[in-house]
Amino acid sequence: MSNQPQITARFGDLFDALDTDGDQTLTWTDYQRLVDRYVSGYGLEASAPRALAVQEAYESLWEMLVRASDEVRLDRERFVGAMQEASEDRSRSNTAEAVAEAVFDLLDGDGDGTISQEEFLVYAKALGADEDDARTRFAHVDTDGDGVMSREEFVLSARRFLFGDDLDSPGGFVFGMV
Repeated sequence: MSNQPQITARFGDLFDALDTDGDQTLTWTDYQRLVDRYVSGYGLEASAPRALAVQEAYESLWEMLVRASDEVRLDRERFVGAMQEASEDRSRSNTAEAVAEAVFDLLDGDGDGTISQEEFLVYAKALGADEDDARTRFAHVDTDGDGVMSREEFVLSARRFLFGDDLDSPGGFVFGMV
């Protein structure tokens, strides 16, 4: 398990973003609130395929975190350790990257295989992000500068968030950070 200080700090920030009730622990309810924000932000029914895909991806991530920590209520330390274990899973079915894939599909509202800036701004608004900050993040993830995020760019931003040295990695938005 990685003990790199920047990754520990990043996952601590993610803990803070997810702990929306401020009780200093994370439970499935915290993740469900995030999923609900996505679904309502896109005006989707909970039974819509894109909503179900995000729900299932986050449920899988949560199950992985619970398995890694042997707890259903995670304090900051347990969450950071479990996230490190989940993100370092290099198997074909990496749950952290599966979240990025499902979130990409949610954002790609027109199904063209890319995320436009307009589609990204809908997502940013659902998360409560500042529009200028969202535009900056979009530009950082759109590494080839073609005006859209490809699936590769999007998932790569999530990987950089999970493994990179940059504490301000824009890929944290994939996991609900604004």
